Amino acid sequence: MLSLRNVYKKFGDNVVLNNVSLDVNQGDVVAILGPSGSGKTTLLRCAGYLTKADSGTLILNDRQYDMKKISSRDLREYRQKVGFVFQNFNLYGNKTALGNVTLGLRVSQKMPKAQAEEIGRNLLERVGLADRMDYYPSKLSGGQQQRVAIARALATNPEVVFFDEPTSALDPELTGEVLNVIKQLADEGWTMLVVTHEMEFAKKVATRVVFMEDGEIVEENTAKEFFENPQKERTKEFIFKSTTWASTTKKDDPAVESTAQETIES
Repeated sequence: MLSLRNVYKKFGDNVVLNNVSLDVNQGDVVAILGPSGSGKTTLLRCAGYLTKADSGTLILNDRQYDMKKISSRDLREYRQKVGFVFQNFNLYGNKTALGNVTLGLRVSQKMPKAQAEEIGRNLLERVGLADRMDYYPSKLSGGQQQRVAIARALATNPEVVFFDEPTSALDPELTGEVLNVIKQLADEGWTMLVVTHEMEFAKKVATRVVFMEDGEIVEENTAKEFFENPQKERTKEFIFKSTTWASTTKKDDPAVESTAQETIES
């Protein structure tokens, strides 16, 4: 469905992506893990054409795109097919939750207001915000704002949705409500690429896990095999350290443990 081929990107003399290739099948939930600076967010941003790769090819359902240069027409076409959820929500403060969700439909697709708002209301209801449609971002919690952002990303019925650390800007008690929405989408069969530091989420929800370091994919496998039978020593070390940190955090902060458990069980 989605293929990235030989994606290369550097900033100055620093090679951030070193000819990375990745395939995503329809219905996959691919969790991308890795330490800070591993290139995972840059890969996602290049796939969304938010950052221009120095070279590489992107294929979405047999439609091929050059990742270094793309025409305005092809870029508009591609962005109709994908959704992007950012770390820091990126909502318009002067628009309500409904206004944020429907903006792209009305501006980019020239959809009539009534039709766009019907779609927006249905999506906000799906993410648990039926009673917050007329609220402005400043009146919403971080978790609610991120759920508005998810509804906005789904508004165009994209073929794949990119999530860039969707819970990194949230307090632990708000993380669960966002992860639950993403889990719900996974259960519905949405195709998603998720850069995340939430190990339990990756373990329980992802169909496949990709581990990156130094601009390269170190290991990828099904979630079960990745966590239960990692092949590379660096992967084993990463999982051990991340699991140890999470275990220590849970003991110190019951809210984190509760959030993780609610996400897994729901």
